[in-house]
Amino acid sequence: MKYFLDTNIYRNLVHAVPLKEVKALAEKIQNAESDLGVTSGFPIVVAMELIKHLEETDPELEECFRALCLAFDHSKKYNSEKDTFYGAFFPPLNVILPKYFFNEDGPFLEAYKVIMALTKDLTENHDLENIHKYQDKIKVVRDQVNFEKKELFDNVEKHLRELNDGELDWQYFLKNKAQKEKWFREMRTGKSFAFLAEGFMMRAYGITGREYARTKENFSQFYDFHNEFYPAIAMSSLILEQIGHGTPAISKVNDHRWNTVLDISMMFGAIFNSKRDTIIFVTEEKKMHEFFKINNMQDQIIKLGEFKKRFSL
Repeated sequence: MKYFLDTNIYRNLVHAVPLKEVKALAEKIQNAESDLGVTSGFPIVVAMELIKHLEETDPELEECFRALCLAFDHSKKYNSEKDTFYGAFFPPLNVILPKYFFNEDGPFLEAYKVIMALTKDLTENHDLENIHKYQDKIKVVRDQVNFEKKELFDNVEKHLRELNDGELDWQYFLKNKAQKEKWFREMRTGKSFAFLAEGFMMRAYGITGREYARTKENFSQFYDFHNEFYPAIAMSSLILEQIGHGTPAISKVNDHRWNTVLDISMMFGAIFNSKRDTIIFVTEEKKMHEFFKINNMQDQIIKLGEFKKRFSL
C-alpha cells in the first residue's frame, strides 16, 4: 500500500513547522510507514507545483520550499549497502497515457526525471539558499506547469470557436440558452466525459506519433480507460461548469480554476499506480472524494485529519 499526498496536504503539514524541523517530521512519517507496513511515492506533479513557487519574489516561497523538502525526504528510501537513495514515483498524465495504451514510456519520461534531480538539488541540506543557483530551471518548471494547463485550455478555446462559427466567445453559453441546456445535459449524462476520455486517448496517439482512428479494437480499450480513470476525467466538470456559466475569469489560463488540470494529472497518477498496488490518495478536495465514491473507490481516498490519525501526527 502506498500513500499519495497532494500539494496542499504537504503545505498543510509544514504550515506551522520551522524548516529545521521538517527533517524530523519526514522521519516521523517514514517510521510510521514502517510500523504500518506501508510506503509512499514521489509525486512529480506535486513537486512541479511547489518548485514553480521557488522564484525569488514569490510570496509563497518559504512554505513551498518546506513542503518540497518534506515531499522529497519522506518519499525517498536509503540503501545503506549501496549508499544510494531509491523510491517509487507517481508520474504525470503525459507519461501515463502512452504507458497505458501502448506500454511505452513516451518522450516525456526523461523530462520528468529531471524534476526529481532538480528536487534533490534544491532540497540539499534543506538550505533555502539553494534556490538562487537554480532560478533558470525553476522558471522552466513554471513554464512547463503553465504549458500543461494550456493544453486543455487550447482545446476548450477550439471547441468554443467551433460552436460559434469560428468566433471565440467565452460567454457563448450565457447568450445561447438552448446550447447551455445541452452543455449541462451532456455533463449530467456523462457524454461530455466520454468525449474528454477520447481526447485523452487521442493525446496518447499523438504523443507516440500514431494516427488515431475509431476502430472496434480501440473502442474496447477506450471503454476500459473511461471506466478505470473516470474519477480523474470527471474532475474536468469543475472547469466545464464555469465555462457553461460564462464565468469571465475562466478565459484566462492563469485563473486558479485551471489548476484543476494538475489535480486531474495527480488523480491519473494515483489511479494508474493502483493497478499494481493499493494507493491511498490524501486530499481535502471535496470533488475528488465525490468522484472516487461514484466509482466505488472511496476506500482509496482520505482527508488530512485521517492521515494524521493513522500516522500519529
